[in-house]
Amino acid sequence: MTEKYDTSAIQTLKPTIWVGKQGITPEVTQEIRSQLEVRTIIKVKWLKNASIDPEAIVEGTGGVVVATRGRMMVIAKKRG
Repeated sequence: MTEKYDTSAIQTLKPTIWVGKQGITPEVTQEIRSQLEVRTIIKVKWLKNASIDPEAIVEGTGGVVVATRGRMMVIAKKRG
């Protein structure tokens, strides 16, 4: 079953995590996990030269990809 999330605030949401040229490190994964404990939804942006797979980012964080666009993605806390 596909989960529905309120995406109305995505446009105005500011990025809370920036991924640099090192890509997804254990520290970035831990920060995503920590922010999802506090927030329902977070925005992640990455550098142009960083090779990022959105599904790989959320693996093990307790989150789910809500939207991707260019070098930005929105992650929401899994429900249930």
